[in-house]
Amino acid sequence: MRSYPPNLLCRNPRRHARRGVTSLIAMLYLVLISSIAIGFYALTTTSAQVANNDEHTSRAYLAAESGLDFMRRQMARVTVPPSVLPENSINYYFPDLQTQLNGTDNLGSLTISRSGNTISVPANGTIKLDSAGNSRFSATITDWGSDVVVKVDGYYGKAGSDTESHRSISMDFTRQSRTSSIFDYAVASKGQIVVKKGTVSSTPGVDPAIATMMSAKDSGTSIDMSGGTIGGDLNLIDTANVSITGGSVGGSSILGTILSQHVHKTDTAPEFPTIDPTVYKKYAVNSWVDKAKTQSNILIKANTNPKFNANDTVQGIMYVESPNVITFNGNFNLKGFIVMASGTSTTDALNFSGNLTMSAVPNQPQFNAVRAVTGVAVLAPNATMAMTGSSGGSVRGNIIVKKFSMAGAADMVIDLGSIMTLDGGSTSALFNGSKSIRFSATGGNNMPQEGISYSRYYLAKPDTYQELTP
Repeated sequence: MRSYPPNLLCRNPRRHARRGVTSLIAMLYLVLISSIAIGFYALTTTSAQVANNDEHTSRAYLAAESGLDFMRRQMARVTVPPSVLPENSINYYFPDLQTQLNGTDNLGSLTISRSGNTISVPANGTIKLDSAGNSRFSATITDWGSDVVVKVDGYYGKAGSDTESHRSISMDFTRQSRTSSIFDYAVASKGQIVVKKGTVSSTPGVDPAIATMMSAKDSGTSIDMSGGTIGGDLNLIDTANVSITGGSVGGSSILGTILSQHVHKTDTAPEFPTIDPTVYKKYAVNSWVDKAKTQSNILIKANTNPKFNANDTVQGIMYVESPNVITFNGNFNLKGFIVMASGTSTTDALNFSGNLTMSAVPNQPQFNAVRAVTGVAVLAPNATMAMTGSSGGSVRGNIIVKKFSMAGAADMVIDLGSIMTLDGGSTSALFNGSKSIRFSATGGNNMPQEGISYSRYYLAKPDTYQELTP
């Protein structure tokens, strides 16, 4: 019998053992790789879900931001009269918001509603920001008197689904007074401007283009010009018409050139101020005296209907109660300004048949308070101011009256002032004098500091912006 070395007898069993270990290791690697693959799949799925959630949240936040911008614009367009107390403002701006929003493409068939001091935009549902309605918002306005708080809820995703995201932001808004460019015009009228003859231009050395005219009459013929010379351009509402059958505008007498280069239309006119003459009454500490040649800081009582004769002088303020018809015969020296109270009368008038010469308030202690008043030459929002005969002269400051008529045969200079008429009907401002009215500058840089105000709107306060928990 053949014998074998001991090492040969053990070789095969060891080889079989190594084959088993290799299979085991292979299986372990397979399990490990499978686990890693499953882990990567789970991680990828989770990351995709997180990214999707983040996208929805971001889109909801953008919807809320868009809604806040939308509300910012709407609150800037409302109009609250200056005399309205803050706690009553909602009674004025809620109707404005209804007009601005109800029936528009933004809301479609939806409407806004009010409950107490809270306005819902819209009353029910949301405002779509895309055609599918995935991105949308709603808003509430809560009025606290001094300020209002606008809260906007932004949404993204199918409404009511698990994937819908919701973000909320808020911001405070405060009442602000509007500004207006109405004093930038040499002549500004709520009604019709009629120019028949004479010149409305600038003083020597000043660009005639400053002598612009603006009519806010929104229908019919708002500016009717049959002659005369206008140094600047004509401005009117785009729903009204201009009639030019003679004269020159902006240096041209060619109708085509005037219409194409010197007539400008706009959809809205600058706001005219609200006038309160009563703030000036405190300066009128002396009663008017009939036939006195020189008077100071006088108060003319209602129904007095006084007449001033040639070379009469009033120093400081002449404050006139309504109703009254004031007649100025001959040259009148005004070392101050005229203010006439508003009333229900339809006959209030300031009639000048001679020159109106205005100069500075005297430098004396009794005029210290009056001397601080600027921007006013004549402030009579309910009165007609008529200049006839040889009337002309010079004034410093703004002439603000119900109606203005210039039919005099003398030149008139207006320094740092505009002519403003507040009657919205026909012939609100008439220029029919044989001479000229010349402006050194309009009232834009010399507006009255007392007795005028503009409507209020709501301005966002950026420092109050905050994100809220939905």
